[in-house]
Amino acid sequence: MALELNKLTEQVAGMGAALAARSNDLAARLPQARAALQALVGDDPALQHKIERALSLHWAGAIPTDEPAFAIFPCPQHPPLANIIAADGSQVYPDRHGIALYYLINTGSIIFRHGMDDAPTCASQPHLFYENEDLYLGEHLIQGALVDSQRDLAELREIARLTTAESEASPTLALLDNGLLLYLGLHSSEQRRSDEILRNYLRALREIEVTGAAIAGVIDLPRAANVIRLLYLAELESNDFEAEDLRQLGDYAQLTDRMLFSALKPGERSALFVNASPENMEQYMPSGHKIMFFYVNTGSAKHPGILRVELPEWIAAQPEQLALVHSGVVEQARFGGGFPYVLMRAHELAVVTWAQRGQLQQMVAGSMLRSGLSPTISRKAQGKQWTDRG
Repeated sequence: MALELNKLTEQVAGMGAALAARSNDLAARLPQARAALQALVGDDPALQHKIERALSLHWAGAIPTDEPAFAIFPCPQHPPLANIIAADGSQVYPDRHGIALYYLINTGSIIFRHGMDDAPTCASQPHLFYENEDLYLGEHLIQGALVDSQRDLAELREIARLTTAESEASPTLALLDNGLLLYLGLHSSEQRRSDEILRNYLRALREIEVTGAAIAGVIDLPRAANVIRLLYLAELESNDFEAEDLRQLGDYAQLTDRMLFSALKPGERSALFVNASPENMEQYMPSGHKIMFFYVNTGSAKHPGILRVELPEWIAAQPEQLALVHSGVVEQARFGGGFPYVLMRAHELAVVTWAQRGQLQQMVAGSMLRSGLSPTISRKAQGKQWTDRG
């Protein structure tokens, strides 16, 4: 037996006690953060000056909008008829110890016609990548982060395709199970490919905008602290701060935005904020797709389910589109136990199970044999297969 669980008993007990102490500490500091949010004046010139300075230092906070930072908005009425579209993706990474180098991206999608008797339209689309230009960047094998970015692009492209076909008849809301920002912090050798992915991603956002559909990314159990960072920035006494000063959060350390907005009542959303990340300000905003966000409670009063919802500025600027995002997420979460049903279904359509991975491996082996090749795995992989059994 490799893992002797009895040797972890004392450590696990200590972990439980540490988690409880940490939870109590955060709960004790949370009222101070909520009071700071209530006191925040978004258009205060002094705060605006601090934000400008922070942005020049690549600060990852939140920028207030025309909505007061402490504002709370009840859930608007959901339209009687609406197309709710969702897409999600999964991937099989290239395995240098496998019988062949390839990777797979599978995209699942669903069209849910709210208020209509039509059954949802479900589909999945797999794509196998095996050419040298897919697998290699110079002499280096493609990394997982770049595969993830291509998966995110495939999801958005599927959304663009579906909204083009569906958005004329009824209000249309498209949802993704993730934020809307691609984080492409990759090695310099991957820069050309990552730039191409970002261009195509922004082009897909533009295609969706043209259709008139609303789009949003939904994040469950968000750990972001953008608004918390804004509160800390507002309380800095001097404007003469450096990047290192912004990495500290003082009394707000380890607090998250989800904790800050956990007092939202069911269906309510927070104010809108702009994501101040360098990627958003330097890449998305110049292209007309600045990403904003709010928090919404899709759970109950006793058990709040705080989701982070991200959307482009061109959605936030249209009250009816913003209302569709808000009401659509809340309504879909009623069917999904606090998380949008269409996203759960899209994930189910996209996921590649271990059994299916094995079947794909057999298909690849059969193709190699028919082409006169002998499929073999590395000795390391073979040893793992022997030792992992049981």
